[in-house]
Amino acid sequence: MEYWKNELAAKSTATKEIYLENFAKFTDYLGKTADELLKQRQENQTSNDIKTQRQTESQLIKFISAQREKGMSPATLQTYFAAIRSFYEIHYLPLKMRRGDYPTGESLGVRIATKEAISKAIENRRNRNKTSLKAMVLFLKDSGLRISDARLLNYGDVAKQLERGDTIIPLTRITQKQKTVAKTFIGTEAIQALKKYLGARQKGSRRLPPEKLTDDSPLFRTWTNREIKRIPRETFSSTIRFAFLRIDEPNVSAHSLRKYVQTNLEAAGVNVNWIDQILGHKLINSRDAYSKPTDEQLQEAYAKAYKFLRVYPDLDTPKPQSSQNTQVCTETNKITEDEEFIVKTAQNLSEATELIQHGFQYAATIEGIQLFRKRK
Repeated sequence: MEYWKNELAAKSTATKEIYLENFAKFTDYLGKTADELLKQRQENQTSNDIKTQRQTESQLIKFISAQREKGMSPATLQTYFAAIRSFYEIHYLPLKMRRGDYPTGESLGVRIATKEAISKAIENRRNRNKTSLKAMVLFLKDSGLRISDARLLNYGDVAKQLERGDTIIPLTRITQKQKTVAKTFIGTEAIQALKKYLGARQKGSRRLPPEKLTDDSPLFRTWTNREIKRIPRETFSSTIRFAFLRIDEPNVSAHSLRKYVQTNLEAAGVNVNWIDQILGHKLINSRDAYSKPTDEQLQEAYAKAYKFLRVYPDLDTPKPQSSQNTQVCTETNKITEDEEFIVKTAQNLSEATELIQHGFQYAATIEGIQLFRKRK
């Protein structure tokens, strides 16, 4: 393993981590150490039986098939395939795979996430750990960061801004994949979701004790063997992926949220080169190198464009403005009035359909209740 790690030195940090994680799953699947796998490979190659010579290839095919049955995407299967082949190639025992052995198919994330899909995914009542899921999805939806970068953030990266009540929080990162600077942001939707998620961690639950947050606490965590750990890349990815699968969106993944950010910033009229700097893309040509907005200019552009990134309309939870206004009541479906809109609730499809027929438009889902509105 140490020899392989040294040979992987030229690859990016993210790629090395992925390769090592994926190969570890292969060794766990077979119940053997890396040294034992190499010894097996060496012994097999001295056999006169072609089937014995191909034992490792057969094991890899079976392993890939097992991961496919778990619902892993073709893109993920391809990284497993590449990692395991890399291990044997570097030890001068390359695998001899057939052309049809390579995992193929349409990868997840080919579709951009829509506002409707994001809303349905995070409001789905079948979700477990809804508070953490919502924070993760809305954070990626606002920032456009890759999971490999988002998982490395600490509470200290946002603590002061959360305490001050900032509505836009800047995040500057050296990306794991490209080693470029991403000067991105999160807005009010992600901020509110993070506050609720972090508050729940501090409060604790029946299963988990209260957590004392420090600047070094991972922004997104897992709880393993009574120990707080930084969320693994695959756990982060699969959590989001399965949330979209539950609402029959098989081609939407965490990467779809990155596409969502780029597409909606473009729709808002943000300069393409500025978007590249927000997302941490490599600048394409020499002309781009001269387009260097200040951090303040980038934040101003992001703030103006945020209405395009919002999943929910810019409509706060309806509250009574005075004793003369009627409060939202789920039992009687009374009208709530504010300065511009009439707001009604719907608890099922027939009620929602009736409201739409009367000119109402879907606004948001709050605590499982759908809100519809129309201008006065």
